[in-house]
Amino acid sequence: FLGKRIGRREITLAALYVLVMPTLVLTGTAITVLLGSTPDVLGNDGPRGSAEAAHGFSEVLYAFASASNNNGSAFGGLTATSDWLQISLGLAMLFGRLLPIVLVLSLAGSLARKRPKDDEKQAAALPTSGLLFGGLLLGTTLLVAGLTFFPAMALGPIAEALS
Repeated sequence: FLGKRIGRREITLAALYVLVMPTLVLTGTAITVLLGSTPDVLGNDGPRGSAEAAHGFSEVLYAFASASNNNGSAFGGLTATSDWLQISLGLAMLFGRLLPIVLVLSLAGSLARKRPKDDEKQAAALPTSGLLFGGLLLGTTLLVAGLTFFPAMALGPIAEALS
């Protein structure tokens, strides 16, 4: 990138940046759903396998997705007044903002310390301005997003739509 070699450190920082938000969303949702007090805060909760239960799961999933992306919105049925939800959503909001900033600044510092190189290995590298790189980037993005959120979407909104 800009004549600088992308090493293991830069790839690790970029991968961690990509994984921060899904980790916060899925971990927070899983812990909240497993707690015994969760049905008390859901406006829509029903027997297992019902559309109401799927919508309740969607409410919790959306609350954590919204908090970790610093959106600040929620479904109307979720009552986030319990101690657990206020603390966990606050932590998701804090880490969802702070960790990506730290990782990107670390990545920028790592790249800033490197000097541009004009060697034979650089000529053999994959050019970032080509169609192949764009296709690989798009494919990787779709694959990571699909594998990250499809299971949660299948349990929530998709199950609700099919019920």
